[in-house]
Order: sequence, then C-alpha cells, then structure tokens
Amino acid sequence: MTAKQLTKKEKITNRVLSVIAWVFVGIGVLTVGWFYLFSSSHVNTNNAQVRQYITPVASKVSGFIQEVRFKENQFVHKGDTLVVIDDREFINQVKIAQANLTSTAQSVTTYETTVKAKQNDTQIIEANIEAAKIDVWKTQQDYQRFKNLVDQEAATLQQFETMEANYKQAKAKLAALQQQLKVAQINATAEQTKIAPVRTEVDLDQTQLNNAKLNLSYTYIVAPYDGWVGTRNIQAGQLIKTGQALVQVVSEEKWVVANYKETQLGEIDMNKDVQIKADAYPDLVFTGKVQSLSPAAGSEFSLIKPDNATGNFVKIEQRFPVKIILNPSKDLSKLMTGMNVTVAAEKVEK
Repeated sequence: MTAKQLTKKEKITNRVLSVIAWVFVGIGVLTVGWFYLFSSSHVNTNNAQVRQYITPVASKVSGFIQEVRFKENQFVHKGDTLVVIDDREFINQVKIAQANLTSTAQSVTTYETTVKAKQNDTQIIEANIEAAKIDVWKTQQDYQRFKNLVDQEAATLQQFETMEANYKQAKAKLAALQQQLKVAQINATAEQTKIAPVRTEVDLDQTQLNNAKLNLSYTYIVAPYDGWVGTRNIQAGQLIKTGQALVQVVSEEKWVVANYKETQLGEIDMNKDVQIKADAYPDLVFTGKVQSLSPAAGSEFSLIKPDNATGNFVKIEQRFPVKIILNPSKDLSKLMTGMNVTVAAEKVEK
C-alpha cells in the first residue's frame, strides 16, 4: 500500500503550523526563562493591599441638621463645610454668656469706683486730721498761756476756762477724725477685697463665653483634610447626637502594605524600588520605596493572639507588614484603598 502524497497546499499548511508551533514553544521557553530569572532576583508576594487613611467625621454637638453640603464620593478640600447644624440654640448660649460677662464686668467697675471714692474720703479725712492737729496745737498754746496768766492773776478764770474748753474740744475733734480715718480705711480695704473674686467671675464668664463660641463653631462640620467623602447616610432635618459619625473621608495619601513571609524579609533590598501591579489594572506597573517594617508580626496585633504554650504545636509561617510609599505617577489616582496588588522587591545581592 503506497503512502498518500500530500498536495502542495497541504505541505505549505504543515510548514506554517510547524513554524507557529515552534514560535509558541520559543515563547514558552523564553517566558519560563524570564520567570525563572525574575523570580530568582525578586521577592514576590500577592498578599498586599493599597491603604489610605479613612477618618470618620463625627459631630461634637447635638442638634438638627440644617444643610448637607456634600455628595457621595465627592472630592473635598481641607476646611470645606460638609454639614451645617441648626445654630439658633448655640447663638442664644453665646448671647447669654456675653450678657453674664458684661454684667460681671460692670460689677468690677462699680467696686473699683467705690474703692476710689473710699480712698478719696480717706484722703479728705487725713487732710482734716492735719488741720485738727494744728488746731490742737494752737488751743494748747492758748490754754498754757492763760493758765500762766491766771497764776499771775493777769487773766480772769472765765477766760482760762474758755481756753481750756477750746483745747479739749480740739483734742476731741482730732480723736474723732482719727477714729473716722480708721473706719474709712477698713471700708476701703473691704471694698478692695471684693474686686478680686468678681474679677475671677469675669475670667469664668469669659471662659464660658469662649466655650459657647466654640460650641457655636462646632455647628459647621468641616473636612479634616483633602480627600473623598464616602457614603451619605444623613439628610437635612435629621437629629444627630454628640459623637455620632456623619460621614467618612478617605485621604489623598496612599501607600501599599505588603505582608511578606518571615523567611523573605532578609532577602528584600530596602534601598531599591519595588514593582507593584494592581489586580484591577494588570497592564500598569507602579513603583515605590520601602519605608518601614512592622515591629511585630501581623498575628501579634490580633485581638486573640495565638498561644503556642498549650496543646499540640503546629508551626505557622508568620507574615510581617512592610509599608511601601508609592512613587509619583500619572496613574496613581486609579489606585484605591483595599485594592489587591502584587509586589516584587529586588533581592539583596550576595
């Protein structure tokens, strides 16, 4: 039985198929070779995720929502107003605190005016005392002179008695003024001591006013930093409580946390860039730098830590989080927190 002769067309087809097969074989060999070379020079892990700060924005005061100024997934800047709370009650609190401060401050002014008046009275009494001392000295001289004249029978007893009465009256007046001065000084001191407590009340009222103004400022809830707001679950007219989370803000800053096995840590070259590929964008390659290594294994931060001192011991390879800072890239905005990525770090040259 003779073999069937291939036609010219079939021969050409076989040759093309052979060439294509060899091309695929070559590509496969090159791919395996490249993968081997890349794997031998890099430390890889697909246990890595993109991370960003997620900050819950909460209310410091309770009240009814007057206005919501953001939309879901909207980009906001630091200081942008997100929520406005009805501030009428807080404005009244500021007015009450202001009125209390004004009243207490006026009390201080009144006491200071009273103290000045008492001090003026004291000065007037002191001047009268000086005049009374002069009068005592003069009447004493007249009394002594007429006493000598009476002894010499050069003046009448009636004249001597008049001088004696004037002298005693001047001394009594001086004593009364001195006693009046003591009373005036005591009153002035008493009024002066009233000022310090009232000034303390002024400081307290000023603090209460500042606190009322601070609470008023809390009716405007602002973005803590540049970033994106998340899901909106609040509406105008809704009653919110102190500490209630209203929205979450995702920061612009982003990085990658790669959980490397403990056996891989010593192979990573911390001084060279790492390559990052996101599962969502397999055709894009991002780069970054290793910033820090976790001081403990990830399991050590868990709520219930493993206890290897009890039961049968099963050795489990631990993983350590490695923080990687992303290098600037035009496609960096495509990465979002929670995305899975694959990280390839160059090995330390031995």
